[in-house]
Amino acid sequence: MKLRALTFFSALVSLAVILTSLPALAIPDEIKLTVHYNRPAGDYSGWNLWIWKNSERDAQDSPVSSSGIQFTSDDAFGKVASVTLTGMSSFKDIGLIVRLNDWSAKDISDDRFISKFDANGNAEIWLVQNDKNIYYQKPDIRLKISEAYFDDLKKVKIELSKKYLETTLPNGGFEIDNGIKVTKVIGLNGDSTGSTLFALELDKEIDLAKVYRVSHPTMEGREVSLGNAMGSETFAKQFTYIGNDLGNTYSKSKTSFRLWAPTASKVELLTYPSADSTQANRFAMTRDANGTWVTSLTGDRDGLVYTYAVAVNGDVNEVIDPYVRAATINGRRGVVVDLKSTDPSGWNKRKPTFSGKPTDALIYELHVRDLSMDESAPFPDSVRGKFAALTIPNLKGKSGQPVGVAAIKDLGITHLHILPMYDYASVDESNPTFNWGYDPLNYNVPEGSYSSNPNDPKTRIIELKQAIQALHNQGIRVVMDVVYNHVYDAGSFSQSKIVPGYWFRTTPSGALTNASGVGNDSASERSMVSKFIVDSVKYWASEYNLGGFRFDLMGLHDIETMTKVRNELNKIDPSIIIIGEGWNMGTHPEEIRATQRNIKSLPGIAVFNDQIRDGVKGSVFDSTAKGYVTGDFIRSLSVKAGIVGNIQFSNDLSPSFTTLSPAQSVNYVEAHDNNTLEDKIRLSLPQVTDAEVARLHRLAGSIPILAQGIPFIHAGQEFQRSKDGDSNSYKSSDKINALNWELVSRNAVTRNYYKGLMEIRKNHPVFRLSTTAQVKGSLKFLPTPNSVIAYELNGAKIKDKWKQIVVVHNADQSGFKIKLPKKGDWRVVVEGDKAGLKVLRTLKNSATVDVLGQSTTVLYLGAQ
Repeated sequence: MKLRALTFFSALVSLAVILTSLPALAIPDEIKLTVHYNRPAGDYSGWNLWIWKNSERDAQDSPVSSSGIQFTSDDAFGKVASVTLTGMSSFKDIGLIVRLNDWSAKDISDDRFISKFDANGNAEIWLVQNDKNIYYQKPDIRLKISEAYFDDLKKVKIELSKKYLETTLPNGGFEIDNGIKVTKVIGLNGDSTGSTLFALELDKEIDLAKVYRVSHPTMEGREVSLGNAMGSETFAKQFTYIGNDLGNTYSKSKTSFRLWAPTASKVELLTYPSADSTQANRFAMTRDANGTWVTSLTGDRDGLVYTYAVAVNGDVNEVIDPYVRAATINGRRGVVVDLKSTDPSGWNKRKPTFSGKPTDALIYELHVRDLSMDESAPFPDSVRGKFAALTIPNLKGKSGQPVGVAAIKDLGITHLHILPMYDYASVDESNPTFNWGYDPLNYNVPEGSYSSNPNDPKTRIIELKQAIQALHNQGIRVVMDVVYNHVYDAGSFSQSKIVPGYWFRTTPSGALTNASGVGNDSASERSMVSKFIVDSVKYWASEYNLGGFRFDLMGLHDIETMTKVRNELNKIDPSIIIIGEGWNMGTHPEEIRATQRNIKSLPGIAVFNDQIRDGVKGSVFDSTAKGYVTGDFIRSLSVKAGIVGNIQFSNDLSPSFTTLSPAQSVNYVEAHDNNTLEDKIRLSLPQVTDAEVARLHRLAGSIPILAQGIPFIHAGQEFQRSKDGDSNSYKSSDKINALNWELVSRNAVTRNYYKGLMEIRKNHPVFRLSTTAQVKGSLKFLPTPNSVIAYELNGAKIKDKWKQIVVVHNADQSGFKIKLPKKGDWRVVVEGDKAGLKVLRTLKNSATVDVLGQSTTVLYLGAQ
């Protein structure tokens, strides 16, 4: 997606709404900000301000306080807080969020930005709950209906700007139009002096195709938004379809079509003789079970171009089938496809052998276009940036170094995680440019810009299958990056036009929530959104023979949906792995979020571990922040938590989240998001030399690869990839993003070091423990200063031929002598810039080892 935020704060990117006539001034270096805040019900407990210095580049934003700014006084308007910000001249404005406690909730979904100040550097503003505006003069908060929304098909909730108590008018004076009567009014908060929140019970269910208003004799009327109506149990019971035939179902003799459109008054199937034809044949569809519409066409319809015309809310919307599996160029229209005709030769063979234990995986993250666009790679021009580049197995560079898949295989990975390869909207498939692809358009269709012929709906399917088959032939399983948490554009998304108001989370007023940071959040907790996600994953796993899924911003999904995904994949192939971004974000209840905090409710699913990531190299949101390897030795405690896979290991460690087992922790220090490790080291240590960067890079990379959990590296990390300090390269040039394969030779020492670490991990199961009990029984930290992390592994306990192992990470510039658990002939396999199975030296009858500065040492007792 456009902003790849990794914490709740950084994911919140919204519209700045500033109502003022004050002229804009150059931002002062010091600003005194005074904030007045009103909550109509007076429920201020726990509410505080998150304020940050907002920069042009998100990674350089600077929070004013890590614990938030508290309200410290009262006035007639409400609560008051004051803060002085210094060093503002290098920032563009001030960002502000009113939040409950530590991100339990926000008062509105939008962020607010302040860029208006007087000549003295003062800004005084007034904010009102449920009002996105920033007021520079005290606003009028007389009694009015602030919000009105359906909580169910027979209930309206309204919120007033101040307390209201009415005992003489029937039903409090509230009325609903369009033949609906208010039968009861219930105050939901307040006391004997009145309430600000009311529930209005209705005499019958509303018609979702109509628009309703609530009115009152003494207050201005207001349109009632759909609110929670479509998410209600009543709606779900009536309109949840459980069949497996949504979309088109092809056979040689007949193709059937089924569309879920419960609020539509009419649906037609439109077929076209070609992709760009303007003349359609129209076929009426019949209303069927649980809000679905059906029709069928006889004959062999392979290659038929089609859409749906859906009459809803007074409009007729022509839309692509949400379940479609093939599409015309740029995803404009759907296409019926005989999927058997897209299978390459030998397609039904098994995936490469894999134990099914996530800790046995070595995951390598790659963007399709990155692989083959750089001139250092001698790919044929016809395959550059295409799926086909993944089918070339033995490519070599100018120095004879392996290039492309050959280099990836040689490294020793088990799983290739490919960034979005479904049909996304942010590039023109006929003239593609770079984009990460976190902009979903048609979820079940491969991306056409990676095809040699995006005009042919089958070619992209065939070529993706060929790429997957080629990787399988190299012993590599494929992990698909899936982005069900948001779409490119909510307004034009097919589901929005088919069932308006259903697919996305909204505020009570009907505004789209924006926890994703790109303008919309899919409401996975709703039954038919959940069903689509599960159905889509099942389709990709079965049709494309995939070995895993990486869920983007998984915390925006709910636990129940992710559990269904896991259960359905177990039926297909239990060895398929699931990893996801478990950041705590979203507007759905925190207890149902598929997050790190709730990982114990998600067995069989792993989350990215930002505790070890930031512990090793420093916060990804501050390019200058240091981590354990770059001199902030106190971060060793966070690193240790990650080394044991964030299990509940001992009272000495404080995991930021606690896993059921190390199999739920994805350990990494670099991903496509944020600065590469190479760039992060240079940005946080401006005077560092090239030799020091390489040394620190190897130290940092060794920690997650040797740790308990699932190791994950970003393409090119092994040869010190740089993006020239671009921390958000989602649509930057190929020059920034493409892999420079000459670095395989230039930085061969580091690459061979990574390869050696992976050899150790693959050959010695004590580095791949899969249960909490195994880790607690086999791993023991040794006493060291904070600059050194050392631990002992009991290989004998799990029949590893390396009977006893010691791993030492020394982040200090100076060497360190460490006492070994016992005297013996210790064989050193990792030291300085070398790593692997080969014994580098043997310490005869020794009880100590000298560890070089800024390096990792691994040594063992036992057979070679």
